[in-house]
Amino acid sequence: MMNRIIVLGPSGTGKTTICRILGEKLGLKALHLDSIYWKKNWNNIGKVEFDNYMKDFFRKNRKWVIDGNYTNNRHFQYRLDLADTVVLLDFGLQVSLKGIHERAEKYKHRSRADMAEGCVEGIDQEFLQYTAFYKNKGRYVKAIIEKYENKKQILIFKSRDEIHQWINAL
Repeated sequence: MMNRIIVLGPSGTGKTTICRILGEKLGLKALHLDSIYWKKNWNNIGKVEFDNYMKDFFRKNRKWVIDGNYTNNRHFQYRLDLADTVVLLDFGLQVSLKGIHERAEKYKHRSRADMAEGCVEGIDQEFLQYTAFYKNKGRYVKAIIEKYENKKQILIFKSRDEIHQWINAL
């Protein structure tokens, strides 16, 4: 049984959507890390506050699905240690970029429901650069989750069709 799931992958792959769907389908508390990290007008909370929030979340919730990478935070290790299932969306750069552009068009001049007030959806050079070079971070993430292969269910999906087929089969 899947009771503690983390959803990882590059921007634009649908981590938040997958998290929401899994939460609804499996009756798990869904947490979108972007909604915690980003505050009004794209200001962010500090690492200590972020880690404290996550520790408190884990104390209060036994069953959850969490989307977001935030690999440079202490709670990345907590999430991996506590999770029973790791989902990695590994669709490639073109799919990520397409997803980013579709999302920007859909939420043009607005904030998404899973983001703080004033975090208006958009695309800038820094975000595109982060996405373009995610491949390096992706290798890092894969190397880390490989260490859990015999301890947890590790699911790596190469396309949107693959992940949706898996979800529909649950």
